[in-house]
Amino acid sequence: MNRAYFYPKRLDEDFLNRAAHMFVGTHDFAAVRSVGTPTRTTVRTIYSLDVIREGDMIRIRVTGNGFLYNMVRILAGTLINVGFGVTDPAEIPGMIEARDRQAAGPTAPAKGLTLIKMEYPEHPEFPGQKS
Repeated sequence: MNRAYFYPKRLDEDFLNRAAHMFVGTHDFAAVRSVGTPTRTTVRTIYSLDVIREGDMIRIRVTGNGFLYNMVRILAGTLINVGFGVTDPAEIPGMIEARDRQAAGPTAPAKGLTLIKMEYPEHPEFPGQKS
């Protein structure tokens, strides 16, 4: 079953949420993308990054204006490190500022990664139509 990533240790969701909310906003997310992937800019906006516990399951929900290659998986891996106590939530702003992939956590497996919805703004040449 690939609908969830099984992590064998209990994670502290309070730490997860404290760290998750530090990623919210417009930042240069170079630290949380796969190295060597071409892109014009690594600046993105995360509108929300929420961690929700449902019994033994932890759900990480991210909303943004775009994502870099492996960005969500690296965010998840970084949050796992925080929840397990490897990384302190206070380190997140410095991690973002450093723009160094080595500063962030590992890339979590794609198991459970699900794209829920994509929205596009209206195209100015075609009112009423999405791009």
